[in-house]
Amino acid sequence: WLLSGEAEEESEGLTEWRDSLPGPPAGLLSTMKSRFSTVDIRAVIAELRHSLLGMRINNIYDVDNKTYLIRLQKPDCKATLLLESGIRIHSTEFEWPKNLMPSSFAMKCRKHLKTRRLVSVKQLGVDRIVDFQFGSDEAAYHLIIELYDRGNIVLTDHEYLILNILRYRTDEADDVKFAVREHYPVDSAKAASPLPSLERLTEIITTAPKGEQIKRVLNPHLPYGATLIEHCLLGAGFSGSAKTDQMEGKDFDRLLVALQKAEE
Repeated sequence: WLLSGEAEEESEGLTEWRDSLPGPPAGLLSTMKSRFSTVDIRAVIAELRHSLLGMRINNIYDVDNKTYLIRLQKPDCKATLLLESGIRIHSTEFEWPKNLMPSSFAMKCRKHLKTRRLVSVKQLGVDRIVDFQFGSDEAAYHLIIELYDRGNIVLTDHEYLILNILRYRTDEADDVKFAVREHYPVDSAKAASPLPSLERLTEIITTAPKGEQIKRVLNPHLPYGATLIEHCLLGAGFSGSAKTDQMEGKDFDRLLVALQKAEE
């Protein structure tokens, strides 16, 4: 379902995966999926677009200092979106325990987001960052969740000026400060690299050490991760652990077609 390109199939697949997760009584999240990959993010965005776009925020709650619940509704249905900084995002039907007194972060989000309509959910480049837009034009607000490293949740206005942030920090490598009244660096998100041409794909594989697994050789050149590359290999009729010295002739064409499907 990850490669079908059809939101309903992606939604059904992710829902089955999510519903198979156990409830979180001890340590809340200790038994859950430990970290979202790029593939997980692409799949969950497809599901959230299909199920939540057009709904308005009814309220926002905090489960703990990094996990938040957003209650959404429209006339004929209700839904709950879970955001866990640095870990995951998805809709949930579990009755999560909520803090009796909302945190200052939750209160600030309520102030700006309550009653606003969810109009967009997108990934910033190929980074593990998801941008939720509530409202339109100059009345828009963005809730950005980072799903890597220690994570973060950031509330901005329509120009990405930071209004509230879960974790203040400075990115010394890019000389970027993450703080209130600073602009969130949406333009610094890593852009998706174009798919290698047939010639480049052939060169990458044929110049790699003999006996090296193809999924490991291609991993640095593609944004998907080894799991999806292995899926592409299987879809092209190869073993998931196929090695570089097993590729010849038309094998490269078949693999490129499978990678193109992954792009879609």
